[in-house]
Amino acid sequence: MSTRIAIIGGFLGAGKTTLITKLAQRLTGEGKRVGLIMNDQGEVLVDTNYGYGLGLEVEEVLRGCFCCRFPDFMASARTLVDRKGPDVILAEPVGSCTDLLATIIAPLKIVYPNEFSVAPLIILVDSARVLKDGIEAHSIGGVLRTHQIEEAEYVVLSKVDLVGTKDLARLRKAIKAVNPDCKIIPYSSVTDDGLDRVLKVIAARKSSARAPKPIDYDTYARAEAELGWYNGRYLFSAKDRYDTYELANQLLRQIATQFDPSDIAHAKVMIKSETNAVKMSLVLGNITVDAVGGSRYGNGSTELIVNARIISTPERLREAVREAVELAMASVHLNLERSEDDCFAPSPPRPHYRMTGKDEP
Repeated sequence: MSTRIAIIGGFLGAGKTTLITKLAQRLTGEGKRVGLIMNDQGEVLVDTNYGYGLGLEVEEVLRGCFCCRFPDFMASARTLVDRKGPDVILAEPVGSCTDLLATIIAPLKIVYPNEFSVAPLIILVDSARVLKDGIEAHSIGGVLRTHQIEEAEYVVLSKVDLVGTKDLARLRKAIKAVNPDCKIIPYSSVTDDGLDRVLKVIAARKSSARAPKPIDYDTYARAEAELGWYNGRYLFSAKDRYDTYELANQLLRQIATQFDPSDIAHAKVMIKSETNAVKMSLVLGNITVDAVGGSRYGNGSTELIVNARIISTPERLREAVREAVELAMASVHLNLERSEDDCFAPSPPRPHYRMTGKDEP
């Protein structure tokens, strides 16, 4: 029997990881075996560590998006199948990734039809961000985000708890203007409204059936290259307890002060001490607490992981994050022991496969 795979995409900061982990927990609670595949252009992921912390089965595809590292994607999927025998694999591509129908879903359907059943493509769209910025294909980044909506079979409007009823009607109209054929699911991670509808899409045996949409890969490459991509790990040990919430909050606030809010696609922080863990995020200048394990106070050996995707040169972004970490640690009287980081602009996408329908047997 084939394993069900659901690709859940969407732009940085839309809430993909929160949705995927909620789906995984709900499915696990229903007796299903579930695996996750996380993805990043670099290494050292907050999301993977978060998944581990929740006790989920997680594999990674690193140093490139799913489409450019399709053999790695297949290796991760098969590793999950061999190790866990999952009923469902939930796969989260890089937030700047699009053209998923042609580069991931079509190859799965055409090359591996006996191994995997592919659910309709789900794309998350941040309701608050669309209300602020609209949906436009004039800017380079806007082309990328618009294409994600164009190819969606289901658009999940996330963070609808932050918008009103009239705003939601406007959002539906805007989405339908770009993609008249998609189905729209309003969703709130706060109330879980809409979660059951997403689960039904994944649980049904209906396969992805939408044809790929054309995209200019030169524009796509320029859009991804607008972003600086920072991943860092910081290690320290605390003799006395400290406030992990305050540390994460101060760090993200320091990052927010150094960039225009609209340039902050996403920044994430995860702190894991011997006694607790906390995950927090920054999107468009807004800080949210995503998860807390144990109390808010940490102690002993601690790992601090920072992921930031911001419109910036890599050099400026690296300097800004390092300064933010230094100031935040000083604010709670901690001393850094060891660190490693990387910061870069993504290379142009070069998909392993790109199947547009002509490749069908």
